[in-house]
Amino acid sequence: MSDSTQPNANAVRQDTLPGLGAGRKESLHPAPEMPFGPSLLALAKAPGLGQKGLSDLVGCLGRDIGLLLEDDHIRTLATLQTAKIANAHRVAENLAQGRKDLIEKGRQEIERLAERTITLLSPEEIPPRLRALPDGPRWLFVQGNPEVLDDPPYIAVVGTRQPSQLGMKATEAVVRTMAAYPITLVSGLANGIDAAAHQVAVRDGVTNVAFLGHGINVVFPAETSGIRQRIVESGGAVVSEYLPDDHYKRHFFVARNRLQAGLSNIVVAAEGTASGGTAHTVRFAARYQRPTVGLQFDGAGNLAELVATQDTGEVVKIFDPAGRRHLDQRFRALCTDVGKPTNGLALVQHLLDREMKLRDIPRTDLEQLTARLRRLIEETS
Repeated sequence: MSDSTQPNANAVRQDTLPGLGAGRKESLHPAPEMPFGPSLLALAKAPGLGQKGLSDLVGCLGRDIGLLLEDDHIRTLATLQTAKIANAHRVAENLAQGRKDLIEKGRQEIERLAERTITLLSPEEIPPRLRALPDGPRWLFVQGNPEVLDDPPYIAVVGTRQPSQLGMKATEAVVRTMAAYPITLVSGLANGIDAAAHQVAVRDGVTNVAFLGHGINVVFPAETSGIRQRIVESGGAVVSEYLPDDHYKRHFFVARNRLQAGLSNIVVAAEGTASGGTAHTVRFAARYQRPTVGLQFDGAGNLAELVATQDTGEVVKIFDPAGRRHLDQRFRALCTDVGKPTNGLALVQHLLDREMKLRDIPRTDLEQLTARLRRLIEETS
């Protein structure tokens, strides 16, 4: 299966459409009355278009796809033909006959999504790191806080759906190392390594971004529904490029992996095999020149060997103190590179605050802690 799952965004230039896209600014045609969100959802219900047809049209018209829902049959047909939409005449007829009904359905659906804190990002609202990809998304549905998609740094932690006990512990070690810094975790909300990474991140106060391999209205797998809710409630985001009710498919999950790699500053391949699904994420990371870290431990599989063959890959022995310190240095340096403050003891402070709320801590305990901290300061002076 090819890793390239999206049509080229420049396959049809916007300024080739008369009065549309980039050229529309100089034409006599006004902007469409309907905004991007309800327009996309309305067109998604038009017979004959489908995901690919919609993607091609957004590639041509950008946020102005609402022009296809205005009462101009000749212009609609010309646009569909320029975008090389299959059965353009039939689609144009369907749009003409069902225009009012489609518009109403699009508006109703965008309202229902908004009630669940789901927003739809138009092409120019997509975060720069994803917009810059050669096969980036045309739009994104985001449940939760869309602002976290433009607040680096990001580290993806990905791996097999059937992890070993050591694989789970390795995943926890990576996320706990991240938790000391203002880093956002990226993963895919699947069973196994993904779910473990999200769960530890929520527990330790790390912001989460989860990319789905299906529509935003679909909950899959059912076991991760609680984690998904906690991601949203804790200020993170659950993201999909598919239409809201699209069911999961194997190639959807492969395509989803490119978004995990594309958004991330570093990809950590926790556990898996070189022939498994996570290998797609490793290859996407190499394509986008994202540094990749493969974890090495007994029984980890050969995924780390694949990582080692990539120009931007390295292998870390996660249960070796030297390996863990190296990973910590990478994470701290990443934050410094993007101008974020670092505090290696931030997780310790987080845990202290939690313990203070859960226990009746006497003053003498705090004095002992203070004395210990003074000794540590003296030792590092």
